[in-house]
Amino acid sequence: MRTGDRYGVRLAARLTYLLAPLAALGWLFGLPLLLPSLGPSAYVLATDGREWRALAREVVLGQTVGVVVAFAAVRAFVGPLAAVTLLPHTTLGLHQVVAVVVAVVAATVGMSVLDARHAPAYATVLIFTLGIPDRAVDVLVFVAGVLALVALDSLRRRWARR
Repeated sequence: MRTGDRYGVRLAARLTYLLAPLAALGWLFGLPLLLPSLGPSAYVLATDGREWRALAREVVLGQTVGVVVAFAAVRAFVGPLAAVTLLPHTTLGLHQVVAVVVAVVAATVGMSVLDARHAPAYATVLIFTLGIPDRAVDVLVFVAGVLALVALDSLRRRWARR
């Protein structure tokens, strides 16, 4: 909790600034620019005191690794996936479980190798391994949303310095 923001009003304003444009664009175009895992990424950007370039790098690389390995694991072990939840007592559901495990391991190794460990990216891994969303273009759209989030944070920080 920062001094002078006991009730989180400034933090809420920062998060609204970062997430509302992505939500509006996602709604307008029907694209997954904003998935639940970007909320925690926005929070990290708005609250973490580390140097901005290191934070931005961690968010972009961590989320990108997470979404790519999750999508690849689903395609490799499940194929096209229309289900939103794990399918209990089915072979397809067991394949989804394998995809989750493989994606988590691959994301951990990938983020570690790139020195971009970003905890919110694990939510992305789970979201994509459950098939939400399920098209290849959605991976690119989501990465565009991550880049937009980081760009908005860069602008926010520039305005705050003035």
